[in-house]
Amino acid sequence: MKFLSFIFLLISLYINGQSYTTQWYNMDNGLPQNSVKDIVKDKYGFIWLSMEGRVMRYDGSNFTEYKNFKLKNLSFGDFYGNIQNDSIVVFNTSEKKNLLISHRQPEVVSAPNTSEPGGSLKGKIYKMLVKNNITVRYTSHYINSYFIRLQAGSYYFEDNSIVYVDKKSKKKNILMTGFSNERLKRLFVHGENVFIADPVNHKILHLYKGSLFYIKAPAIYNDQDTKVYWQQITGQVFMISQGKIYKSRFLKGELKPTYLLEYKEIDKEISGAMYYDEFSNKLYIGSSINGLKILKLSDFFVSTKNLPYQDEVCYAAIPFGNSSVLTQEGIRYFNNRSERIYAAPQSYDKRYIFQDNSGNLVYRENNSIHRRYKDRNFTKYDSISFKGKEIDGLYKSGGLYMASVLDKKLFYLYIFDNDNFRKVQKIIPCKDNIDVVFRFNSDLLYLGGSDGIYVFSFGQNKIIKQIGKKLPVKQIIKTKDGKIWFTTYNRGIYLLQDHKVIRIPSDKNDFLANAHYILEDKKENLWISSDNGLFRVNKNTLLQYLKSPKGAVTYYRYTKDSGFLNNEFNGSAEPCAHILEDGQFVFPSMEGFVFFDPQKARCFYPGSNDVYMERAKVRGQLIRLKDKLFLPAGSKSADVYIDIPYYSDLDNIYLQARLAGDEESIWTDIKSDKIFRITNAAPGDYHILIRFLSSENGRFVYKSLPVEIAAYFYQTTIFKVLLVGIIILLVVIMVQIRTNFLRLKNKVLTNTLVNKDKELQETSNKLKHESDYQKKLIESISHDITTPVKFIALLSQELYHSEDTKTQKKYFDSIYKTSEQLYKFTLSLKEYTELYKQDNSAEEEYVIYDLIETKRLLFEEIAARQNTFIYNFCDHHVKAHINKNILLAIFHNIIDNAVKNTSDGEIIISATSTESHIEISIADTGSGMSDEQREYYSGLFKKHEHEHLTFKNYGLGLHMVVQLMMKIKSRMTFHKNTPQGTIIKLFIKI
Repeated sequence: MKFLSFIFLLISLYINGQSYTTQWYNMDNGLPQNSVKDIVKDKYGFIWLSMEGRVMRYDGSNFTEYKNFKLKNLSFGDFYGNIQNDSIVVFNTSEKKNLLISHRQPEVVSAPNTSEPGGSLKGKIYKMLVKNNITVRYTSHYINSYFIRLQAGSYYFEDNSIVYVDKKSKKKNILMTGFSNERLKRLFVHGENVFIADPVNHKILHLYKGSLFYIKAPAIYNDQDTKVYWQQITGQVFMISQGKIYKSRFLKGELKPTYLLEYKEIDKEISGAMYYDEFSNKLYIGSSINGLKILKLSDFFVSTKNLPYQDEVCYAAIPFGNSSVLTQEGIRYFNNRSERIYAAPQSYDKRYIFQDNSGNLVYRENNSIHRRYKDRNFTKYDSISFKGKEIDGLYKSGGLYMASVLDKKLFYLYIFDNDNFRKVQKIIPCKDNIDVVFRFNSDLLYLGGSDGIYVFSFGQNKIIKQIGKKLPVKQIIKTKDGKIWFTTYNRGIYLLQDHKVIRIPSDKNDFLANAHYILEDKKENLWISSDNGLFRVNKNTLLQYLKSPKGAVTYYRYTKDSGFLNNEFNGSAEPCAHILEDGQFVFPSMEGFVFFDPQKARCFYPGSNDVYMERAKVRGQLIRLKDKLFLPAGSKSADVYIDIPYYSDLDNIYLQARLAGDEESIWTDIKSDKIFRITNAAPGDYHILIRFLSSENGRFVYKSLPVEIAAYFYQTTIFKVLLVGIIILLVVIMVQIRTNFLRLKNKVLTNTLVNKDKELQETSNKLKHESDYQKKLIESISHDITTPVKFIALLSQELYHSEDTKTQKKYFDSIYKTSEQLYKFTLSLKEYTELYKQDNSAEEEYVIYDLIETKRLLFEEIAARQNTFIYNFCDHHVKAHINKNILLAIFHNIIDNAVKNTSDGEIIISATSTESHIEISIADTGSGMSDEQREYYSGLFKKHEHEHLTFKNYGLGLHMVVQLMMKIKSRMTFHKNTPQGTIIKLFIKI
């Protein structure tokens, strides 16, 4: 039994039926019901479905439902009419009005505007044939006549005969008698040609413009098991036999069936309708119970081994024959089947394989190099291992046979003596692991690993440079023009030019960051496998972008929808892609090998005019658009539906939209719902711009739709201009009123000003005088502080030079007392600077003696330094209400001057009072004032109050004292003291 199983494995063929992909729509995922009556494609590219009570429009991504028509009967049936004339009519049982689909929109029209589907005439009931399928029953119980209406005339099948009525002459001609309506199940039409199969006689009855004759046809037309599907509006005829579907054509007088695909479930599911879209290569099957199935005929073929308990993960293989590849497991893969060439267990290492000079298979297994011999049909093999070393990879490039070997965490590249793997010709040490080896020319060898490409020179016998440092290199590929490309792990694709790397732009989803391998076809397109799909891009377009990076590089991506079993391809193998002798490309994937002819693998793009913006949802209501989108006032958002009949991956056409006129608007990718959303747009005029690819040249097609967003009255420009005008007018009126008021007031003020002119002039003089005074006052403050500060500085200097303790103590005591008094003086500086603005009187009465004592203590130490004594002989009962700060400033300046000008003498201060004034005398025995000075200062009090005082350069202090004395309406006199010195008397008015 085991032997028989082994023989079975050797001779069995594994059929690969994956030639199409399936999409299934029903009530669970997009359809409102499961019953599909008929299918048709209009002239604009949209697919229409006839259903119970509604029609559906399909654009390749979404279904749009149309229902709630004003019809009594909504039992829609077959489509008929003329597609090219944009007139598709839906059968509606017993209804005087029909549903007309035109300009991508269904509407109810009167029956006379369309072709009559049938009716009754002279007691006979007629039914027009517009479709034939396996569910139709042709009965004579209540249908008296079936007829087909063609351009030249009509054929009637009634009373067991075939009658032809010419359209122009209306002449009736009986073509055949003894015809049973049961034979109509095999009726189909190509243009003006009516065919009825005759399985009994193996002939085809051919009717053409009133003529009848028989023709021969391929056997499938007359096979008893063949089912016929025909639809007049599309002109499509299908022959279905044992699950195989053929499309019929009538060319040069012969019927020719074209094989489409094998679909085993077709006999169960073809109960409603069929339509084959040749442009998108899809077959639509409508069922009365299972909804809609879409079979995408693939340009790609996936070959699997289909063995029990074995995975389908594929890596390395070698071309075997002109249309297949062979793996080390002994499985030979064709594009539609696989077979076992030799018995071998499932391999644990599928990444490396090549053929030596004799055609033997060389691969890695269990840390050994295995060689299976071609002359023994690969059933005999031997192995070579390296003791204590790990074989990491096997490579064949440019006639060299090599292996990367790991020895104690160090990597080496072994180069063998031709295909003699037991003799190592050269060993190249490497700093990093080796993932790929590529022979650039006779001298240079590229070693790719996790840290870029190391370039080894045979002539110099060393690594001479490193390219693409820190780039984890996966594969190195040379295209037909000699250019070198390499792929990386998660770092994208690079072009190697002049030993420099240039990064290739990735796709918009960055799937090419983990690209695997690149093959170039005859049209210079690059086919790139990746972890997420297979990509195609024109090499010249790519190189031109690298020279002048304008726009964007657009890639076309093939996925499972194109026919793969898995989107993930494999690339960490050697070799990992092939161009077979018959022109097929082969890429390994996680589920089988993907075969395809690059010349037949199509890219699908919409036409440049296949985009429509005719629908929008505003405030929850769906509206139909004509030439523009109008949003009423208050509507800041809307959903605009982009109708585009496209039946492939929407990402491949880079469909984008933006709102032109909005400064913040950017290009937005349109998702599968094909809706562009306008949100929070200000009132104004805009354009919705749409762009998409409609061909392989990478150029975008642009479409636009005007958008007007209405504004409330207060948002309009007219309102804003009017509002500005009203505001300006109001301002002018207010200015005019104010001007008039000011003119009246000015007249009154003018009179007042004339009267007050003199008073203002005097005030001006006083202000000017006060300004001058304030400037002098600041200088006076500086003058008043100078004496105590200078004294402290002098004592500090003498203290520094004194070594006597008692003397130092004396100096310290003097500094302390003077500083304390100076501190007290500075506390009142704020009031000191505002003397002229303060009131003349104080709130409380105070003793004059205390004020004099304050200043005496301040200057006591300074005077003592000059051997001068200050005596305060003021009467303790003399009191005053005069502003204390003013008197302190006066006393400070006079005593300060006395101290400065008196040495080895005394200063005596006394105070007495009378009813009208207080007399204060300050007498010093110093150098005294000159006669001129005494006369000058005394004369200051004789000038009128309003006159400006002209100060001479006799000192600022006494000038301020004169001003302050005048302020408090008092006076002072200057006298010569005996024997020397000066006596200053202050007469302070009480």
